[in-house]
Amino acid sequence: MRKILGILLGTAIAAQAGKTEESVVQLLENGQFSQAQDEVNKSGAKGDELVRLEAFLYQGAGMSDSALVYLRRAYEATPKDPRIDLRLAEVLVWRKDLVHARAFADAVSTEAIAKEPRPWESQMRRAEVYLYLQDLSKARRGFQEVAADRATPSTWSTAARVNLAQIAAWEKDFPRSLLIADSVLDGDPGQVPASLIKGQVLEWEGKYPDARKAYTQALQKHPDDWQLRQRLEKLSWLK
Repeated sequence: MRKILGILLGTAIAAQAGKTEESVVQLLENGQFSQAQDEVNKSGAKGDELVRLEAFLYQGAGMSDSALVYLRRAYEATPKDPRIDLRLAEVLVWRKDLVHARAFADAVSTEAIAKEPRPWESQMRRAEVYLYLQDLSKARRGFQEVAADRATPSTWSTAARVNLAQIAAWEKDFPRSLLIADSVLDGDPGQVPASLIKGQVLEWEGKYPDARKAYTQALQKHPDDWQLRQRLEKLSWLK
């Protein structure tokens, strides 16, 4: 009986820890750092669980030094965890340690990501690391998988498609870049990242009136966006 009770208690504790982690990850994703910190404090987490949550907090806050310390400790406890490995890769990118960032990203398998509670999160993070490393082939494949997965929330799918439009633009596949950007704008008129990519491609094609129109339409939705204003100001000097 005691053995059974011990197993049940352990299962309940693990389930609560999982809920806390998901809540913290979601809050950080929404930019709610203080609320995420409060969630960790009230969780009563200790030991490896607390180290893991602190790692997420510091990484989510962009504090690379502290994030690296806690992520390394979390990695020692769970060395094959995509959430830890890919956050380590991201922090190493911030610190310009690109060789080790690639090593951590490469070590994460698609099969391991598929078992995650939010697989699109890890898939997206890995693709973004590859994007920074200018490995456009791997980045494109990752973003395509995120965008194609029906389980992916719409905001993540949109972000993945924006990245695909950016990659196509860098590769000078302008028709494809515009096609993807327009598919985003059809569902979210004036979406800033897609509008910036569309406008930039149109500028590269010498279609300045069309570029100006893309920026202006987006600025009507987002009047305080400095990037849109900067692009329009630059075009004001062109006939």
